[in-house]
Amino acid sequence: MSLTRLAMRLAASRALLNRTLAGARVFDSAVDPIDQTIADTRQPLIVLTTDEHEVEITGRALGSGNNRCELVIEMAIASRVEVPARDGEGEQITIAIPHTDEGMELTLDMMEHQIVSALNRDDNEWSRVWMKLVPRITRRLSRRGASAENGVRFAARQLVLACDLVDEPIPGSTTGAGTAWGDVLTAMDADAALAPIAGMLRAMIVDNALPEWEQTAQMLGIPLSVLDQLGDLPVLDEDGDPVLIDAVVMDEEGDRETVLEAEMAEAEDGPDGDP
Repeated sequence: MSLTRLAMRLAASRALLNRTLAGARVFDSAVDPIDQTIADTRQPLIVLTTDEHEVEITGRALGSGNNRCELVIEMAIASRVEVPARDGEGEQITIAIPHTDEGMELTLDMMEHQIVSALNRDDNEWSRVWMKLVPRITRRLSRRGASAENGVRFAARQLVLACDLVDEPIPGSTTGAGTAWGDVLTAMDADAALAPIAGMLRAMIVDNALPEWEQTAQMLGIPLSVLDQLGDLPVLDEDGDPVLIDAVVMDEEGDRETVLEAEMAEAEDGPDGDP
């Protein structure tokens, strides 16, 4: 599972809630086919999925690199839609868009515009979270669709956004305020439906924190022996815990010997503890 892909899709679905003609009918990765779902609701709806996800990796760093993911936003309409508007005098009115080919295509055009506007507009906590998780969009593709299933005639459209994503978090990653993952977890904590998921993510990212040197090894995807050769691995005791070094001694043959703090104290005090 890609945590960044998961968070990006959840953020997009929340950012679109009640921001389009679909209202609250925004579904995250609905299992049922859209033709079945639209036959049940008949009202405008949106379904979000994440299909293609690839990472261009350098070396062995499986969690970092050029993360790219396609966010697929499907829209469907199968009935007449009433849209709020204003008349020539600025008064609030309602315009009914008929359930015709032209009317359904018009409705989908309006919904696509609303989706793009909601994801681009910095006026909502979830849209801000989504923009932090997706620093760049490289392609936007819109596909038209239509069908008549189970006696229900509907029109559909697929909006595909090719997104660059931030790197996957590793245990101990910074999740403070203002960071991408910090903002994700804060927003999820405030959502009753997503709070349990936030708890699971926090356990994977924050509660299972690794020492900084282990974070470096995992981020690079290298074994600790290689990290030691790079000079970034601390001296470990028999239990694998890092210990403090007071000195590095070179013997007559030029071999390096590390002298630990406890050994230094024993050498100064004598074997029996007397100076």
